[in-house]
Amino acid sequence: MIRKILFFLMALAILIGAVNAIDSSNWTTATVGYEEFKIPPQYENPYQSDFHMYEFDEDIDVFTIRYVNPAIMDLYGYFIEHNQAKKVKVAGHDAVHFTTYDRHDEKNNSKLWFSSGEEFYYIAWRGNKITPAIKEIVKSSSDSKFSHKEFYDILNDEYKNYKIVNSIESQVYDYPTKDKGHHSFVSFGSNGINFGVMT
Repeated sequence: MIRKILFFLMALAILIGAVNAIDSSNWTTATVGYEEFKIPPQYENPYQSDFHMYEFDEDIDVFTIRYVNPAIMDLYGYFIEHNQAKKVKVAGHDAVHFTTYDRHDEKNNSKLWFSSGEEFYYIAWRGNKITPAIKEIVKSSSDSKFSHKEFYDILNDEYKNYKIVNSIESQVYDYPTKDKGHHSFVSFGSNGINFGVMT
């Protein structure tokens, strides 16, 4: 009797998995950054598409895939401070799922940060659940070259840098200056934090 129940439960699990599976073989593709992503039929024919972003609609929250390495610190720092965040695993990729409620549009929005190869990307969409279509998009990209620890260490470091830069910039902008012909600047890069005065 126990064997029959176990067999039934296993068959049910397989059946549920088959029902939730998506056939993406006829989906179109788009290159964003250094990856080629499968695009679900409902998000074909983008508003605009280039190296940095695939934007389905003028409103980027409807559906967007973005290559974020050039601006990872600013974007990730902003998302951490303005959204709810949860560590997740999606299609074998470590990821961070950001959710927020837009009072203006009265809609829930999501952004899923993950890495493919050595690059970072996010997918934005309406809703607060990671749908089978979103999982399939992530699955269509290359495996991450970062370990679980490396992935989260990189993002944590970027957030620390974001806080340092914003703290320094707020102090610089709050400091009164008599000379209106000059303004100070702060930059943060691989060689550390730099201060200066531009004329």
